[in-house]
Amino acid sequence: MEEEREMALHGMTIEQKLSWERDGYLVVEGFLDAAQVDFYNERLDSAFQIWATKGGFNPSSGQLQNVQQVCNVIEYDDALLELMENARMMNILRDAIGDSFVMIDNDGLIKPPQKEAHTNWHRDTSTMLFMNEKKVPFMAKVFYFLSDVRHDGGCLAFLPGSVHMTNEQLPKVQKQEDMPAHVRMSVKAGTAVIFNGYTYHSALNNFTDETRRSLIYNYAPSFLRTWPGYEPSETLKAKADTRLRQMLLGMLPWTDDPKAFEEPAPVIIPGSVEA
Repeated sequence: MEEEREMALHGMTIEQKLSWERDGYLVVEGFLDAAQVDFYNERLDSAFQIWATKGGFNPSSGQLQNVQQVCNVIEYDDALLELMENARMMNILRDAIGDSFVMIDNDGLIKPPQKEAHTNWHRDTSTMLFMNEKKVPFMAKVFYFLSDVRHDGGCLAFLPGSVHMTNEQLPKVQKQEDMPAHVRMSVKAGTAVIFNGYTYHSALNNFTDETRRSLIYNYAPSFLRTWPGYEPSETLKAKADTRLRQMLLGMLPWTDDPKAFEEPAPVIIPGSVEA
């Protein structure tokens, strides 16, 4: 009976769960269909336009080189807010984190062509967690890719299995592409990539004439709070009309309520009047 509870999954298959635990990341191809990719690309462009008219300000944690970035992108478009609570992704994250987590930062990111990488190999956190004697990610980041990414197109890259390595075991390189045994997220538009913040990863150089576009949402156990500069506005909190959204925005600390995931979430259909 205990074994059955251990294997009960909400959004991952058993194979995906094993891959997640082994590698420290998970790739879900075709998470967004072509119409959704077009729709979210439009919403991302709109968010950039609104952000620019409001002064184009990003918090200090969002001052990255060689990329165009809108921090707290959920403040600029309701469709991007609703993607934060995508029902399918919520179930995947339940298998990765548990039934209680918050959104700690979110970004719209455009990587222009012929640009060097904005970072080298690193972990997003140096913290490992154990809850109920199980290892739990300190954070789990979701990339929704809104463009195809070629092998040399500024890929997000991982060192598989590095989630189990000590800092001393991690290889050090001067050039991002020289990392031995790395795996590049050369993916099709619509792919979702989820990774443990403890996984060794890097952005690579974009040597192509193509632009890499993505939406990024970062989640963590509920005892953490939203990163400084990403706190939800009062306007955003006024839209939190479900327990799930209240939990994700950090308005219900320490929530551990599986029922929250059963509430119907608003759905925006590309091309609809609401969209």
